[in-house]
Amino acid sequence: MTVEKEKISIVLPNHLGDVVMATPALRALRRGRPEARIRAVVPRALASVLRGSPWIDEFVTHEIHAAGGVLGKLRARLALARELRGSDLVVVLPNSFASALLAFASRAPRRLGYARAGRGALLTDALPAPRSAGRFVPTAMERYYLDLVRRLGCPDTGTHVELFVEAAAEAECETRFQAAGISKLAPLVCLAPGAGFGPSKLWPLSYVAEVAVGLRADGAQVGLVHGPGEQALADRICELAGAGIVSLGGEGMSLSLLKSVLSRAQLLICNDAGARHVAAAFEVPTLVLMGPTAIGYTNLNLARTKLLREPV
Repeated sequence: MTVEKEKISIVLPNHLGDVVMATPALRALRRGRPEARIRAVVPRALASVLRGSPWIDEFVTHEIHAAGGVLGKLRARLALARELRGSDLVVVLPNSFASALLAFASRAPRRLGYARAGRGALLTDALPAPRSAGRFVPTAMERYYLDLVRRLGCPDTGTHVELFVEAAAEAECETRFQAAGISKLAPLVCLAPGAGFGPSKLWPLSYVAEVAVGLRADGAQVGLVHGPGEQALADRICELAGAGIVSLGGEGMSLSLLKSVLSRAQLLICNDAGARHVAAAFEVPTLVLMGPTAIGYTNLNLARTKLLREPV
């Protein structure tokens, strides 16, 4: 008699850094449910950051946030819910009402998530969020997500984040490095000047350029790591810094390639954005220029990270 495997769908966050910080939960879920079929529900643009992971059997990707208007997003979410039909369990990591609605619409008999944003009725297992004197307590996201899957009896396998490089991306990285003249004989410092949520997280580009010039004077190789939508930032830094700054990003900079590039760096200097968490997964020393961000959400995995911030 064939015993059908338990089907678990885990709804992941919608931002790069948060997805990386969810890897301890994925690792614990696999350890606690070694025979289950685990599906990662993730925005299509972020799936590649988790490629190569031994914890995931299948990716269910979506582009809900690209759908037009409220009705368009609702239709996209219901279509995704139909894809999740047949799940025995849906684990909801994001805090949004919409993500709990997705789990409810999947008709999974068990739906686990935090009881926030008035969504408790949509979940069968609604875990109380950490609070003190009735107020939500900012918690490092690695621990926040991990504690959720531990509700299933999964072991605590630690809060360290992990990612895995892919063979094709490694080959592409090698090609880019050779074309850019990057040598193994001098340290490589990567600068990631971008960040989500507009300019509030961005360190002034003139400062980035000044640091690049100083690093070059000290004998380091300096590479800019930026996404396709951040080309203007990179161009401005190159204009201010002059010759000798290598562009390793821009068009064609996939998250698979980003993993390979950062895993080879000796130092990353960046804003409080996803690149810092990718670097942490490969234990790359990182200097983070932190602006108006609540540090309580990201105060783990700092053994090789230095935060520079001015509380205001």
